[in-house]
Formats: sequence, C-alpha cells, structure tokens
Amino acid sequence: MKATIEKVPQRLGTSWRYKKIIESNKPCDWHFHQEFELVLHRHFKGQAFLGHYQGGIEHNHLLLIAPDIPHMFDSVGNTGDHCETHVFWFKRRWIENMMFNCVELRKLDMLLKRAQKGLLFSAETAEKVFLLADKMLSTSPIGQLAVLLQVLDTLCNDKTCKSLLSFSSPPKSVLDKAEKEKIEKICFYIEENFHNPIKLSDLAEFMYSSESTIHRIFEQHFSESFGMYLKKLRLNHAAELLTSSNLAVSLIAEKVGYRNQANFNRQFKLYKKLTPRAYRNELKLAVKV
Repeated sequence: MKATIEKVPQRLGTSWRYKKIIESNKPCDWHFHQEFELVLHRHFKGQAFLGHYQGGIEHNHLLLIAPDIPHMFDSVGNTGDHCETHVFWFKRRWIENMMFNCVELRKLDMLLKRAQKGLLFSAETAEKVFLLADKMLSTSPIGQLAVLLQVLDTLCNDKTCKSLLSFSSPPKSVLDKAEKEKIEKICFYIEENFHNPIKLSDLAEFMYSSESTIHRIFEQHFSESFGMYLKKLRLNHAAELLTSSNLAVSLIAEKVGYRNQANFNRQFKLYKKLTPRAYRNELKLAVKV
C-alpha cells in the first residue's frame, strides 16, 4: 500500500504545530509527514501501524515518529465515547537550528536519531506529556514553545522508551518527486492568491489539471477540501493581522479575501471561537500580562 503525504497546516506566527483531536473513531489512512510527529493516544484501544511494525494502542500510548515514516492508527473495541489524540509536529531543520544555537538542547540529538526507528514511551511519560499538553492552549505563543521544550525534556528522561522498527529507511515509493512538486505548487498558488475570489476551477486551470484531480489531491494529502484549506488560510492571515496591526476589522476582512464583513465575522468566530474584536482584545491583554 502506497502512503500519501499529509500536509500539516502551519499556523501563522508559529514555527511548529500542536493539535488536540476528539473523534468517535480513528480513520485508517496510511500516510506520512515531512515533520517529526509526537502523538499521544488516550481513552481508547486500537492498533498502531508504523512502517513494518504493528502493535496495540492502550490508554496513554505515546509515539515519536521521524519524517517520512508511513503510519496509521485504527481504533478497535473502543470502550469510551471518543478517541482523544494530542499531536505535536515540528520540522527537522527547525529543531536542528534550535540545537545548533542552544547547547542546552543538544541532548535531543540522540532522541531524534532514535526516532528514525519510531519510539514508544512509557505510560508514565505519556501522562506527564498529557499534563503539559493540557495547558497548551491556555497560554501565549512563547508559553506554548516553553511547554514544547518541557515535553521534549520529558521524552529525553524516559530511559525505558523502545524502538519499534528494525531498520529506519522509509520505502522508496513513499512519494515521487513529481507529486511533491505538485503539492508545493498548489500551496504556492493559494498563498499568492488567497486574497482574491479564487475557485477550485482556477487552481485546476493553473495546474493544467481537472477539478476532480485537484479534489483527489486535497483528499489524499491535505485531509480536507480545497474550500476548507482556503478558508483556514484566510482566517489565519486575518488572525495575524488582528494581533500585528491596528487595521480596522473591515479592512482586514477585505485583505484576506472576504467581501462581506458579516460573513467574515461569522466564519472567524466559528474557527477561532471568538469574534475578531474579542480575539484582538484577548491577545493584547495576554501581551500586557
């Protein structure tokens, strides 16, 4: 089975990504990332597939997976009403630059090298990581980065973690060069044109492809539709402008591609759980504190 690359949406103003996911079951999709992935599973049983490894998932199941290693997770015999997953993604070059400039972080080198074979941590370490992750969304971006460093330090202190793969080289057929270039070209086009009223047909024309082909690419590699990807990009750019400028909300809405401010306000609140003005005021208050 050929793995598909799963693009990790980058939050503006951040250099890494954390996400908490609650779902009724874990979908089986054989994929990989270009980032390191630290994934914590809680409150369900299932199966983990990582390269040639297959093993059970229990409560407080914590894995560190290196870039380009295909994997998927499946919930079976779920005894609860949801599957709770906490995921951290960070890029190899980013963490290596951090290690180069901060001698304190160089103990991460061995951890990241061992992650090339996938690492499974103890339930005790998983619980410590959960307690750190649980306060992730209630702090500032700098505070969140500090939490990530605490998480990585916690991983380094687990002397019982074990490697899951007998060899670390990913399958050569994971993703061909042409497909990678196609995905990057799609991302470039949307980033350059998100403030315009672009449609799927516009992107298909730019890519010299059919709409159905573009739709398939988004399903396989982005795990969301073109429309949803575009909306999140616009709203993330809006969030950045709300915190980095004093522009009027109406002007920010126009700059990110919304011609109707009422629709912008509604979509922003659905995505960020706050109105644009409340979001701006809350971030300003956090900076003062």
